[in-house]
Amino acid sequence: MRVTIESFTRPDVERMRAAVARLADGGDREGADDVTFDLYISGGCPGQRVDFRASVPSGGEAEVTHVDELRDVDERFSEAVRPAELAALARHLDVASLMELPANADEGYVPDSLIGSVAITSANARITLWFPVEDEDPPEGDEVALRIDRGQVPFVLRASMAPASVRPAFAQLAQVINRLTGRPQR
Repeated sequence: MRVTIESFTRPDVERMRAAVARLADGGDREGADDVTFDLYISGGCPGQRVDFRASVPSGGEAEVTHVDELRDVDERFSEAVRPAELAALARHLDVASLMELPANADEGYVPDSLIGSVAITSANARITLWFPVEDEDPPEGDEVALRIDRGQVPFVLRASMAPASVRPAFAQLAQVINRLTGRPQR
């Protein structure tokens, strides 16, 4: 997993931690820094490209976009996110452990492969986690860290490809997104 940390100063880190803690406690979001969770999955050969985006902000509605050239899918919609879902997502997110993840800057991906990212943004800070995505379930017995059921094929991140510290947050994010898209988590 490749990690990108942007615009971090000590005050930015503290503001992100405080915003996530406030969200986890279900606290008042008025005047607080927003926390946004963005999932982006993209890849495929020309004419067969897939582009899936879900933006889940702590204030306002989530926005989902899904384009699949091969299956002629082009959809966009907004949906309210339940405060309890946001609080659960924030409780599974440990900003300190994200800050300690190795950058893995040399990690690369094969052209046209499915690549996913999750970006957590608050105030002037953003942490982005990049990872390979599969379009089929792994063999029985392999654990899954994130599974988005959208369309005819799933988007899957194997647990072995994600640090243990991010798996609970990824699983909760997948649960929220699957509910938003009308496809409950299996």
